[in-house]
Amino acid sequence: MKNLFRNAGAIAGILFGTLVLAGCAETPDPVLETAQTPLMLGDSSADRIVSLQTRTMLAGLACGRVWGDPTAFARYASFTNRNAAILRRSQHELADRMGGMAEFDKMHTRISNGESLRLLAMGDQYYCSEMRGPFYTAVAMGPDELARQSQVAQVGLR
Repeated sequence: MKNLFRNAGAIAGILFGTLVLAGCAETPDPVLETAQTPLMLGDSSADRIVSLQTRTMLAGLACGRVWGDPTAFARYASFTNRNAAILRRSQHELADRMGGMAEFDKMHTRISNGESLRLLAMGDQYYCSEMRGPFYTAVAMGPDELARQSQVAQVGLR
């Protein structure tokens, strides 16, 4: 419970933004609804890479103390630097599909907020327990492995 309150300020700000955006909508936002599920996006390789990066970012921010790993976020940062080209390419692919980078940014904010809500709903102990294996697997990947894993997952869904 202590860890939840330590992260409450940052998470509260994210949630406040979510509430403001949600209050502006006249109808339920299907992107926000799917953002609250583990898959968050579609089934393409780019969707999976953006989803993985988003979940890994939140786990790196929220779970380091729970895991006893003060370098968790630094590991995430190293992952993003090492995989910058494939991450950027995936983001641009989604932005092109969505009609531009502004639309991508809105969607990415929504899925980040949805993942934060999932963390709050589960509690940091359960969320971090669930995310530990996927986090350390993801942050160890280089560009070739990240691309291969996202393709294997996509083919497996067909």
